[in-house]
Order: sequence, then C-alpha cells, then structure tokens
Amino acid sequence: MTALWPLKFDHKTASVQEISEAVESFLGALLAHMKLELSCTGSQENGIISVDITGPDRALLLSNAATLLNSLEYLANKVFRTGKGERVSAIMVESDNYRQHRESELVLLAQMASKKVIAQKRPLNLQPMVPRERRIIHLALAEIEGVRSVSAGEGENRSITIYPAD
Repeated sequence: MTALWPLKFDHKTASVQEISEAVESFLGALLAHMKLELSCTGSQENGIISVDITGPDRALLLSNAATLLNSLEYLANKVFRTGKGERVSAIMVESDNYRQHRESELVLLAQMASKKVIAQKRPLNLQPMVPRERRIIHLALAEIEGVRSVSAGEGENRSITIYPAD
C-alpha cells in the first residue's frame, strides 16, 4: 500500500499555509484511496483550516448523519495535531454548507422540543449526537426560558435530555 501523503511533513516548523495544503492533500489522497469521486478545496483564516469536500459521491459523505464527514474531520485534527497551543487551532471539514444547514435544523429541533417540554411539563430525551451537535442544542436551549438541558451517557450514546425549568 502506498502512503497517503508525503511523510516528510513537519508540523512543528510548517507555516499555517503549508499545513493547510498538507491537510487538503491528505484528505484528497484518503478520499481517492476510498475510491470516492470527491475533491477538496482548503483555505485558512485565523489559525483555522477549512476544507470543503464536494463531488458526485457527496451523498456518501453525508449519509448516516454525516458519519464519514465527521470522521474525516476527527482524523485530520488528530493527524495534524490541532488545538490549544498549536499553530492550527482546528480543522473544519465541510461539504457544500452542510454544517450550516444542520445547525439550522438543530436549532429548530431545540425550539420545537422545548415547546413540547413546556406544554407537557415532562422531560424529553433527544437522540444521541456528536459533541458539536449537542453543543448547538445546549446553546439554543440556553436562550429559551422555561427549560434546561443535561447531557448524559457515554461515547456514541451520549444524548441530551430537556427538562422543564424548576
């Protein structure tokens, strides 16, 4: 098996632009190895690298609650060692504004669920979600009077329960 990307890359000395190009190259090679017809376009701003993936196989990327998209983002962040104290704070992997549309859906879900909790005066459990989606729900619910939210569970089974405010 061939390497996904040139292993001569040194994340400690590379510029943010070089890291951005390496991320784009890495993800492009990974998608090609998976035999998916997808292409990557990278950009960077304020230490955050954004990669947009698009192409005929986009539906596979976004199926099953965007599992593949989320996995590629997780992998890129681990491979390129992003986070506090690093030159690159995060790598965001996107596909034709999917995350923006999903955020709108989640905010709407939070609003509808909170109305149900307030009306029925009973807690409501939401389906398990990835951390980013739970955060969006919690932030949306924090702005709604009459409800509070709590995350519970472990790993992939971590979900949110919405309670009527005491």
